[in-house]
Amino acid sequence: MPIDLLKPILSDLKFSGRSKLPSRPWLGVRTEELYGHLIVERVTLVSPAEKAGIKPGDIILAVNKLEVHGMADFYRKVWAYGKAGVDVPLRILQGIQIRDIVVHSTAGNQYRQPVQSSVEM
Repeated sequence: MPIDLLKPILSDLKFSGRSKLPSRPWLGVRTEELYGHLIVERVTLVSPAEKAGIKPGDIILAVNKLEVHGMADFYRKVWAYGKAGVDVPLRILQGIQIRDIVVHSTAGNQYRQPVQSSVEM
């Protein structure tokens, strides 16, 4: 994280573990970039992406009809919509069909759960 982004939120992080700034839109997809294409690797259960019908293997082509050029570009375009709770229009390739869908984003921290580890003997 660049230091100039950390300084304004450092006291919040020390106090509560998170920034007081509004949460960015979260869709619930894990993607992988392959040759400039953004492929959905995993969709979080009961996430906005799952509710919108996004599936593993889908390819994200555009955000609001603006072509996506890799993962960083995708996040910039989604986050440009504002804070969590906004509708994010996506164009995806699902199988052989191109679909235009709207994903109603939320705050990602609502879905994060602690990782449980177990030791098997």
